[in-house]
Amino acid sequence: MKRSYLLAVTFLCTPPLLMAQGAVAPSPPQGFLGYTFCRNGLAESWLRVDIVGTPQAEEVMVHEKVHREQAALFPTCEAWAATITTARKVIEMEIPAYCAQWRLVFQRGVDGDSLQREYALRISAQAGAMENRLDVLEMFRRD
Repeated sequence: MKRSYLLAVTFLCTPPLLMAQGAVAPSPPQGFLGYTFCRNGLAESWLRVDIVGTPQAEEVMVHEKVHREQAALFPTCEAWAATITTARKVIEMEIPAYCAQWRLVFQRGVDGDSLQREYALRISAQAGAMENRLDVLEMFRRD
């Protein structure tokens, strides 16, 4: 609990503090709204500044929280990241995160079926496994 709180406080407060001091915060990779990365053994999540305060930011934060929780199951974040070596591992890592995001968006009244298809396409693209997108959709629906 304390670790999650510390990460949330760090996530919400550190970027503005860094900006006030003139430091440049890392940007999410091209095409991503947010991402989780490892630094000094801990998982950190960043989000694009232009979506801060929007419902979309909440979706990304829910998604990235799952990745921080996945990383917390390992001795270090880097140990977790070292296990993500194949398309299958990327898919297995992303499905729980997109499921958490899907539940939030679905509660807002979005068409669940088309959103699942969109997320399966995203997961397949991230994994470099577009030929498996229907398998990913099936796996997504099971979770």
